[in-house]
Formats: sequence, C-alpha cells, structure tokens
Amino acid sequence: MIGIVIFIFTSIMLVNQAFGQDTVTRKLIPKLEYAAYTGRLIAHHADMKHLSQQPYVGNELRLGFQTTGSQYWQQLLKYPTFGVGLYSGYFNNKIIGNPMALFGFMEMPFKRFGHAALSTSWSAGCTFNINEYDSITNPLNNAIGTDLNVYIDFSLLYKQQFKNNWEWGGGIKFQHFSNGAVKYPNYGLNMVTLQATLSFMMGKPFAGFQTGSPEPIVKKYEIYVFEGVGWCGKNMAEPNVKYFNNSLSLGYNYRINQKRMIGFGADVFYNEENSENFVGREMSTQDYVSYAGFLSTDLLANKFRMSVQLGFYLYKPVDYWLPFYERVALRYYFVPWAFANVSLKAHAAKAQYVEYGIGWVF
Repeated sequence: MIGIVIFIFTSIMLVNQAFGQDTVTRKLIPKLEYAAYTGRLIAHHADMKHLSQQPYVGNELRLGFQTTGSQYWQQLLKYPTFGVGLYSGYFNNKIIGNPMALFGFMEMPFKRFGHAALSTSWSAGCTFNINEYDSITNPLNNAIGTDLNVYIDFSLLYKQQFKNNWEWGGGIKFQHFSNGAVKYPNYGLNMVTLQATLSFMMGKPFAGFQTGSPEPIVKKYEIYVFEGVGWCGKNMAEPNVKYFNNSLSLGYNYRINQKRMIGFGADVFYNEENSENFVGREMSTQDYVSYAGFLSTDLLANKFRMSVQLGFYLYKPVDYWLPFYERVALRYYFVPWAFANVSLKAHAAKAQYVEYGIGWVF
C-alpha cells in the first residue's frame, strides 16, 4: 500500500512538472505506455523444472517522461525516457502465484533514425504477491523464500512513431525476481519473453530535440567513503536465521568524459556468515573481517549513477571458492557531496547479499 501511494504521488508530481512548461520549451514530455509480453520461466536449476511447464504472460503500465535535451547529459544519452511503472504477471501456476511489481525505469536509445529508435530499457523495483516457499503450505516453491523481492528488468526495443503522438514497438525482455539471499530458498525467477508496446505522448507535439555545446567538466576526480549494511539468510532448514554484513569502502574516481568515470579503491567487509566455517571454536573479530581492493566504472545520468566493480580479496578468513567478487550499485547524488546507494555483492554471479548505505564525497 505504501509503495502504491509513493507511485501515485511521484506520478502526479512529474506530470505537473511536465505540463507546467510551455509546449516548445518544456523539459519533459509525459508519455503513457502499455506493454504485453509472453514467454517462459527459465529453469536454471534442474530441480526447478516443475515450475516452468506453463507459458508465462505479463503486462505493465508505464508513466514515462521523454527528455528533450534541456540538459547536456540528455543529449549525451540520445534523449532517454525515464519514469515509473506497474507490472503484473501470470504463471498459470499456483506454486508461484500472480506477482505484481512497482519499479522505476530508464529507456536509453543507442540508435535514432527519423521517427524510429533502437533502445535498451532498464528497470528496478520491488515485486510482491508471490506465493513464497513454506515447508508446510507451499513446499514446491524452491525458487523464492519471501513475498517481497527485488524486481530487475532489461529490454531491447525497436519503437516507431506514427500519427503524431502515437508510438508502437516490440522487442525482447529479460526479467529477474530475487530476494538477494536475505532468506532461502533464493534460486530466483528468470523469464525471457517477446513483448509489444503501444505509447501515447500526452500534450501537443514538441518542436524537436534541443542541441548544444558540451558542458565544462568542473571536477575531474573525486574521493569518496561509503558505508553499507545488509543481511543474508542461512539455509532452508533455518529460514529465519539471518547474518549481518557491513562494508566500508574508500574509493577514487576519475572522469574520463561527460558520461563515464573509472576508479579504484579498497573494501573492508564484516560478515557474520563466516561463523558457519568456525563451528566448535570461539571466534575473534578478525574471523569476521575481509580486506579487498577493487576496480570500477561508473555511468553518469544527471544525479544517478550505475557503478560496476570487480574486487579482489587481499585477505579473507574463509574460502569463497574464487578470489574475486562483483558489485553492481545504483547511486543517487541528492547533494554534490553525498549519495544514497543500493548494491548487490556477488561471487561468480551468485548473490551474497544486497546492501544499503550512504556515501560522502570529498
């Protein structure tokens, strides 16, 4: 209910902002889009085959805002569209149920020609209304152990404008539901579908995309400190046991152009899950702590960033099979010197935990 209220409030605020501007000069053009898709659930583990025997269908309603180039980052990203959406899915399977989701998205064209475009679309949010695993009432759902989960969506799209404000499109969509290992089971759900879209640009057509000269890069480098926390589950036999994780990062980023930064840094991890490897003896603080270094690359879109990091353990008290880890982070710089962060830390693409935190820039 809280998520729906936030969704409606955000939509109203963005619509008011968009319609409050002159048709020719306004910075955002509101767009309403409906998408329908069909495909299959991918059984990426052998013991999930009983979940993927039926076709999967889904649909979503998006309220998007087409940028017009009023800021130079919009021109760099070929005039992306961003906004919020509501999803519903049908698996024809009582084990999984009929999930719903609220999400934010950004659609970024990589090729424009005339009134058509080839684009990628990225979405992230939360999904709910899943019939999660229960050892008594739903023991066959070995994919998801929680009702509230992370929603991730990636699409490749072709869109073509027709009749002024209308636009049709189609493409391929990849969806993923997961709880980030906060509770087992957590195989996750992966769906691949074909989709069709129909969009309506609200308001009068705008005069055209704006162009301009590159904005000067005021600061080419930054040093930041990040503090994050997260929790991971133990196993299916003890689903209510969770372990606390804490990370402290010191990083350096260098801006190589208007939309990308590269960097490096150091991580210190505190992970209570390490106690599983020291059963039968008293543990010291050092048994919970790991040290690592990382390389990173960041994609910039106004106040948002997507950071991809590859880290290498310099010291770890337990064996993680491989000496490296991955971290994908979404960051929002609400002021120039501080950002909010949500990230996923993984080993060989297997989620370890989702972390939430805040960072400070110097």
